Amino acid sequence: MIAYYSINGKITPAGQATLRLNDLSILRGYGIFDYFLVKAGKPVFIEDYLERFTRSAALLYLEIPQLSGSLEEAIEELILVNGLYEASIRLVLTGGYADDGYTPLRPNLLIMAHPYPDINPLYYTDGITLMSYDFQREIPEVKSINYLTGIRLLGELRRQGAQELLYHDRGLLRESARSNVFILTADGVLATPADKVLLGVTRKKILELAAPLVKTEERDITFEELLTAKEVYLTSTTKGIMPVVKVDHHIVGNGRPGELAPVLQDKFVAFTQTYLEQKK
Repeated sequence: MIAYYSINGKITPAGQATLRLNDLSILRGYGIFDYFLVKAGKPVFIEDYLERFTRSAALLYLEIPQLSGSLEEAIEELILVNGLYEASIRLVLTGGYADDGYTPLRPNLLIMAHPYPDINPLYYTDGITLMSYDFQREIPEVKSINYLTGIRLLGELRRQGAQELLYHDRGLLRESARSNVFILTADGVLATPADKVLLGVTRKKILELAAPLVKTEERDITFEELLTAKEVYLTSTTKGIMPVVKVDHHIVGNGRPGELAPVLQDKFVAFTQTYLEQKK
């Protein structure tokens, strides 16, 4: 049970945590967030996530409120008061209270704890299905709180028997609604879109870990190239490396998770464990 959140650096009982109704996150959907895991009581890859959070704030011209200590210290305080061993943390920076309903003034910083994500293990052994959708996120380098398109299409996902969306921009692959996408090409190159996507932390780690094993590329990928790929994966904070076996009605490879995905997942788990041991 999560007992406390943090609002602008102040530890607050979760049941009493509030925002005023004229916050721009409510009125206009203006704000950013980031999300990462806590394992063994430690935030995983916190440096990477805070760097991205700070960049997102700068791109939306939002100033992170001054705290009595650092943002990392505020996160660690929330982990401590909640007694968290395995959990997830969500940082949210809102547009702040706006008397005119439009102009950002003093952003509000929220730090929220959530239970550790529960992922169906069959997704890794059997793979998942994606539903493609022609869509380009606005300011894709920003981890915005605006998930209107992904949430709006949840019903259609269920009707098609898919687990996640796959965005493309007039035939050029972009990302999933909540993940980055990789393909293992027919000639054995591990490739991921380079532009107009959110640069995921897990994406970054996978590129580093895969480099000794296969050739890696960050570049444009067409939807046609996806259809000839040997393997397709989603990567994210919650998913790690998740194999994809079907996109719309197209079967990926032989319709089963490929050989590279579990190798990369094992390497990622080991890398994460080494990171946590160094944090002790």
